[in-house]
Amino acid sequence: MAIRILPPDISNKIAAGEVVERPASVVKELVENAIDAGSTKITVDIRAGGKRLISVSDNGAGMSREDALIAIERHATSKISTVEDLETIQTFGFRGEALPSIASVSHFELLTRTPDAVEGTKITVEGGVVRPVGASGCSPGTHLTVNNLFYNVPARLKFLKSDVTELNHITNQVTWAALANPQTQFSLSHNGRSLIDVRVCESYIERIRLLYGKEFAENLIEFDTDLPHLHLHCFVGKPDFTKSNRNYQLFFLNRRPIRSKVLGAALSEAMRSMVPKDRYPVAFLFLTMSGQHVDVNVHPSKIEVRFQNERSLYSGVVRLLNSGIYKNKYIPKMEGKEGTVESTQNSISIDRDVHPNVPTQRAQIEVNSPVPRGSIFPTGRGELVQPDPPSVSSTAPQPSEEADSQQTPLQIESVHLPQHPIPEGTELELLDFEGIQLKTNLFNTYIVAEGGDRVFLIDQHVAAERVLYERYVEQLKTDGIPVQGLLLPVTIEATPQQLAVLDDHSELFGKLGFDVERFGGSTLLVRSIPATLPTSLVNATVIDLLDGVESTVTPTIEYLEVQDKALITLACKSAVKAGDVLTMEEMVNLIKDLSQAKLPFNCPHARPIIVEMHRNELESRFKRR
Repeated sequence: MAIRILPPDISNKIAAGEVVERPASVVKELVENAIDAGSTKITVDIRAGGKRLISVSDNGAGMSREDALIAIERHATSKISTVEDLETIQTFGFRGEALPSIASVSHFELLTRTPDAVEGTKITVEGGVVRPVGASGCSPGTHLTVNNLFYNVPARLKFLKSDVTELNHITNQVTWAALANPQTQFSLSHNGRSLIDVRVCESYIERIRLLYGKEFAENLIEFDTDLPHLHLHCFVGKPDFTKSNRNYQLFFLNRRPIRSKVLGAALSEAMRSMVPKDRYPVAFLFLTMSGQHVDVNVHPSKIEVRFQNERSLYSGVVRLLNSGIYKNKYIPKMEGKEGTVESTQNSISIDRDVHPNVPTQRAQIEVNSPVPRGSIFPTGRGELVQPDPPSVSSTAPQPSEEADSQQTPLQIESVHLPQHPIPEGTELELLDFEGIQLKTNLFNTYIVAEGGDRVFLIDQHVAAERVLYERYVEQLKTDGIPVQGLLLPVTIEATPQQLAVLDDHSELFGKLGFDVERFGGSTLLVRSIPATLPTSLVNATVIDLLDGVESTVTPTIEYLEVQDKALITLACKSAVKAGDVLTMEEMVNLIKDLSQAKLPFNCPHARPIIVEMHRNELESRFKRR
């Protein structure tokens, strides 16, 4: 068969198949052209999910008659003149394929006028055939109308989804464009009903508030920071503001909405300790990067990009996100409706001018036996603190004879937590305990502290779990996890699968502080364990580690991930439990250790450690306000 050149009508339809997947693709291309034209107002009108009508109008620069005629030809562009321009391209449309591709599969009309022109230009194209061009009156800018999309490509038309589905895709495209360009007014209507109408905004957060609502915006933490060749402006959802899917994770590169596995993986890694399993963080990431370090010309729709150094980008974004989270207080706040917990971004530094005359309160703290072995409060390696009982206040009321026959709570002075030194290199203190008083422990589970006008509830188990986890991570990098030998070895019956896991990962168990060996048959012998692990939990911990490693190891998961999961399991087993009785000194030591943690607001399983309640909330509940 002879080789021949394709006729223009066929080649245009082929190009349309690459660029125009559905009505939303048309909206994307036309809106991006309007943004490139310097528009401050873009109006999108849709009928029947975009199948019957797509109208996009802007007040941008417009085009002359000559430029308008060239614009509907393939590969016509005003943005590229040399190959080198591809490396520094900052505009959205630049291939020159959008308008001719759209015009080849629809009834297409273009009205355009430059601000200094007396009259505009009207161009009509039907299925790629240009009709007579004439003059027309219109406002400055460009007004594009696309009727009966895919009318001449029935196979493509047949595969379009319902009007609702197609409209959802269009709404997403307009929303993304509006997010990335707050300096532009956007409106979208469908079948005469307004869906989006946002004014010009001065900031991203203002635009987010208009698009998603006030409550949504208030649950975001904003920060921006820099790396060489990269600026990141980020909005991340607070710890208990998560979603069941990734639909609220949006990435923008130089104002262009993109899909990126690299950025998605970096976000997941940075938020792994903050977000519960099967939940996903809310995040809007706006990246600014030189065109020399990214290729946007790898996909016809330009939704995918290729970064020059993906590994460096991944580690850099993880570091920037961790730094931003590190400098913000991730403490859920109890307020609003009864029983609800909303997160808030609050500093814990105390304002002493609010209620300077409020007297120091006394707390009833029950004096009990010291915490069982396995506490995280060693004075050396494996030796527990045994503090003296707190002194009884001289002003405490005398107990009655009836109370003498029972265990009597003692009145003691509240403990003032000293200012804890922060590691060198830390610009912002994570937890400022100056002026905070430790009050009591509720249900032998929640440590209660008061500071200024706020009350803080600290879960002793998850706090200890976070402290131990980070301690184990650091110990593995240096001298290893401290080990204690067992006078009597512990025997464990294991399954064949667990025995195989031990054979494959004996080095990992040794690094964690376990000396485990086979003792014949299905029996394992444990001769030494981590110093902080209670002997009563040896059996359960080893079994959990064997099962966890077994379920975690796959060809796609690295050894470090297996090790991290093992450390989390070990920290959980070794930490003090809900119901363990802590002395006052041990509670103070726990909070001191927590103040040094890198992520003191969530345990490794992403559960919150600290919850805050403001005095105003209590006064509101008791009708004092």
